[in-house]
Amino acid sequence: MAPKDKYLCPTFINPPSLADPEFYSHAVSVDGPARLVFTSGQVGGRKDGTFPDSFKEQVEQAFKNLEEVLHASGAQIRDVIKLKWFCVNWKADQSFQDLLKLTFAFLTDHNGGDWRVKESFHPSPNPAELRLPSLKADVVIVGAGFSGLQTAYDLHQAGHKVLVLEAKKRVGGRSWTIPLKSGKGRVELGATWINQKTQRKVYGLAKQFGLDTVEQYAEGLAVYQDTNGHVFRTDATSVPEDKTSPAIPGKNFNLQQMFQQVELLQKEVDLRKTSKFPVSIDVSVETWIKQNQFTPFAADYLRAFVRGIVCREPEDVGIHYALDYIKSGTSAIAEGLANALPPGFVMLNTPVDRIEQYGRSVTLGTTNGLTVETKKVVIAIPTHVYQKIHFSPPLPYEKRAIVSRTKPGHLAKVIVTYARPWWREIGLVGIFQSFTGPINLSWEVSDFANKQYSLALFLCGDAESKWEKLSSLHREEALINHLVELVGPEHGHLAKDVLEINEQIWTQEEYIEGAPTSAIGPGDLSRYGNALRAPFQNLFFGGGETAFEWKGYMEGALRAGSRVADEVNDALSAASNSKL
Repeated sequence: MAPKDKYLCPTFINPPSLADPEFYSHAVSVDGPARLVFTSGQVGGRKDGTFPDSFKEQVEQAFKNLEEVLHASGAQIRDVIKLKWFCVNWKADQSFQDLLKLTFAFLTDHNGGDWRVKESFHPSPNPAELRLPSLKADVVIVGAGFSGLQTAYDLHQAGHKVLVLEAKKRVGGRSWTIPLKSGKGRVELGATWINQKTQRKVYGLAKQFGLDTVEQYAEGLAVYQDTNGHVFRTDATSVPEDKTSPAIPGKNFNLQQMFQQVELLQKEVDLRKTSKFPVSIDVSVETWIKQNQFTPFAADYLRAFVRGIVCREPEDVGIHYALDYIKSGTSAIAEGLANALPPGFVMLNTPVDRIEQYGRSVTLGTTNGLTVETKKVVIAIPTHVYQKIHFSPPLPYEKRAIVSRTKPGHLAKVIVTYARPWWREIGLVGIFQSFTGPINLSWEVSDFANKQYSLALFLCGDAESKWEKLSSLHREEALINHLVELVGPEHGHLAKDVLEINEQIWTQEEYIEGAPTSAIGPGDLSRYGNALRAPFQNLFFGGGETAFEWKGYMEGALRAGSRVADEVNDALSAASNSKL
């Protein structure tokens, strides 16, 4: 079941939908070389402490409670290898058949899979084994990130039977929310920010699932550090400009003028017509910078900006791709989408390693021996992870070309938590941007309701690659020392008084291997860009990297999910009409 944690790591689980166990936990998950989930006894009672009247209803409630515990633990019915039940105050001649029927019904999931455990009553060298049946669905979605779950939700709403196969033990993809150890509150190690006015899809989901949003703090000064190590401050709402290298009229452009140049160039880019990109500027961001006359600070700012949005160096990113990205402009949301699907329709710890197409049908195989038959498949995983799947027949040349040329972003996100928001006390907004690193950019991510005061530090590109090679203690030391340098000698000591540090190195995350998205180099988008989203027989392609707008953001992933859901729905409708 998969995570390869080196040390045993128990997690105690108490789903809020069940009665409070008070002195024990409903389940414990132990992660080590393998992953085990142990559940406590589940009685046939409701959350409010009441019990159904009949024995049959009590058995149904007990199994419902057990399924809730399994789901909250990231496990499924198919994962059960041992099941015990105890009954009191019942008559065998009247209730035994009900008990057996409900037990077998529980072990038969919502997709028709029969997961009954085979037990041996005699000593045997062979462990208990699971009989893995072939499942069936109208559509299988590979990947339970925001995009895949949005696709599944839309298709389910349209009346199709869907099944989501996720390689990891959690949903959410590049979002990951964890509780703080030092106090109340939770922090997000992945996607965090949404915008009410321009990102209406993700904002609407946040409200639909009853999630609270926190307005970004924007009062105070931002801190910048140029490539020479010079540190200066400016109002957070204004465009920064280094006065040590001002623009010379008629010779070069400052940062504000550079943004105007970028805005003019954006008008020549249409992601829906990648083959029409101007060949004369089909170059890397670094080459484009050198072709134009920018001040040193403006040029370095654009380099840092590109590192920040795609987490690759400017020479790795085509200017067309960067311009489109700029033009485009959390875990609880992903969990809400997953919970909106019927129980059992999202399978965790199920890495797909084989997809075979036969006429109008598709067969998928997983590393744990599961086989699924379906009509259509949606691939909603990072493009550079396609290589983990064997496709038969192989993907078309153009799609293989664009997939093999995408470069995962080098991103680490570190949340540094303090006892108080000291940066506000000294007139800072919490934005620290450096052109030298290791910190590329920071934002405040505090939650005052829970007295949680944190800065989110982003490390991108080559600076992140060097930093992640350090030991854990040296990584923390490098970040705190850099913060001290950026704050300055008068108040630098405040940055050292840390309560807790949580880091997520996304390049090391199995089945994701990079964030916030993948970059495409010069020339590749114009040659192969149209193939990125093109369906292949019964395969359709989603994921945040296929977004037309808000690429690299939750909003873009959700929009891409709905786009591919529409494509699949149209294809299924056309196939159904052709049979009439």
